[in-house]
Amino acid sequence: MVFYRPAASFPCCRVSHNMRLLDLLRKATESLEAAGIEDALPDAEMLVFHAVGMDRLEAYVSNPEVKSPDAARATRLIRRRAHGEPVQYVIGHIEFLGLTINVGKGVLIPRPETELLVEEAIRTARNMKAGIRPRAFRDPLSILDLCTGSGCIALALAKEIPEAEVYGSDVSKEALPYARKNAKINGIANARFLQGSLFEPFRGRKFDIITANPPYVRRDELDSLQREIRDWEPLSAIDGGEDGMDYYCQILSSAGEYLNPDGCIFLELGYDQAGAVQKLAQEQGFEDAAVINDYAGIGRILKARKTRRPLEYIPVM
Repeated sequence: MVFYRPAASFPCCRVSHNMRLLDLLRKATESLEAAGIEDALPDAEMLVFHAVGMDRLEAYVSNPEVKSPDAARATRLIRRRAHGEPVQYVIGHIEFLGLTINVGKGVLIPRPETELLVEEAIRTARNMKAGIRPRAFRDPLSILDLCTGSGCIALALAKEIPEAEVYGSDVSKEALPYARKNAKINGIANARFLQGSLFEPFRGRKFDIITANPPYVRRDELDSLQREIRDWEPLSAIDGGEDGMDYYCQILSSAGEYLNPDGCIFLELGYDQAGAVQKLAQEQGFEDAAVINDYAGIGRILKARKTRRPLEYIPVM
């Protein structure tokens, strides 16, 4: 077992006069390595180049002298990362499908796997708009993102389908301000965010598409997560109950009431939950419940369609 010194004791990025940027980067990398950070170099690059306001290529080509205020800022950022704070929190944002998504403590950091869910939902929405859908759908398309967190899924859908009405819900008071701010900084006007548990703010509403990246980690696995996740990200956005299935059960048992006929639901899945969630969707009456693999071959997305119901008989008056 390897023990690391507390980050506060590290000689973190001591800066001398006339220090060049790449020398600062080397010292920052050494500090993160000493703190036990696995991706020390890429993290140091992100933080140091962010602190001096320079992109990676420019930094390596020009290697300028570092101004004292920039060096001091870089040192503060490296120290935060050395304490285990996720690099995305330290910088304050992450890129997600061309959007700048602000994040901070209290909101889940978007993962690359979630981009696959958005891409599949966009493909379905475009097919609906192109007329590859039943007459039951009406314009504009309506989309609901549950457990919206930073709003990354809802905002990516709203950007790609600007004529759609997009909504997001989250029970977290800490997360929703990020979602609303992210809509503003990305110039997205067709997305609204409401506080409440899952479908609670939308009683009586119907949607063409529902998406969700719900908490799905088994409770007994929480302690084994990376410290960046376990100690910093909100457990309420990760804890899926004893078997990781709590939110899938709640969502799929109610989703049919909130989907239009032939509407579709997209759920992000844990690494070994595809079969159980697919079976649950089928038991709840969804058709075409298909699992979509990510680039590592892991079943990552469930797509399911609400059963089409026959049109009600309306007597001629």
